[in-house]
Amino acid sequence: MEFKFERKINYYETDRMGIVHHSNYIRFMEEARCKMLDEFDFPYSSFEEQGVMIPVLGVNCNFKHHVTFNDTIIIKPFVKEFNGVRLTMGYTITNKETGDIVLTGETMHCFTDMNLKPIRLQKKIPEYYEKYNMLMDKE
Repeated sequence: MEFKFERKINYYETDRMGIVHHSNYIRFMEEARCKMLDEFDFPYSSFEEQGVMIPVLGVNCNFKHHVTFNDTIIIKPFVKEFNGVRLTMGYTITNKETGDIVLTGETMHCFTDMNLKPIRLQKKIPEYYEKYNMLMDKE
């Protein structure tokens, strides 16, 4: 299942050179990841309501092209790896107007209880475990 999140670049997200500062891409990936969970009816807030946290363990970004103020980007998040305890999300960000790939990246996560002790999602919230399996990129 493919999900796309469209977003316009704000002026405050650019640097002195007039391009989006690299640190903003981590925010963009998080926005897309949260919107994807909303779209597939298991919002991040519902994890917390059930005592589950999803901390970020790592981030990798490969910058290909830049974008500037008023450009629109399309972010495609996808489940790259998932085993019920750990999750790797992949991302492709493209410039809507040019079609250029702006960034490819990934974020690594784990599922924990509220004390940050790792848990198995299949035991804690089995229906969410099934949804992540359904979303996993099978390529």
